[in-house]
Amino acid sequence: MTYCIGVRLDEGMIFASDSRTNAGVDQISTYRKMMVYEKPGDRFMVMLSAGNLSISQSVREILQVTTLHDE
Repeated sequence: MTYCIGVRLDEGMIFASDSRTNAGVDQISTYRKMMVYEKPGDRFMVMLSAGNLSISQSVREILQVTTLHDE
């Protein structure tokens, strides 16, 4: 099971996610499920992923290689 949470407070925002992808008797695998994309001093976006890892990795790759231009 994957856990992701975002909390909005008066002082700001908190984002948290686990990193466990599977667990066996002898092996525990992890993968970073929280990515932060930001334009310093202007804005940011936090991606918390849960569920299918291949879809999460595809979206992450698109965000990393795509450059968004201000209009």
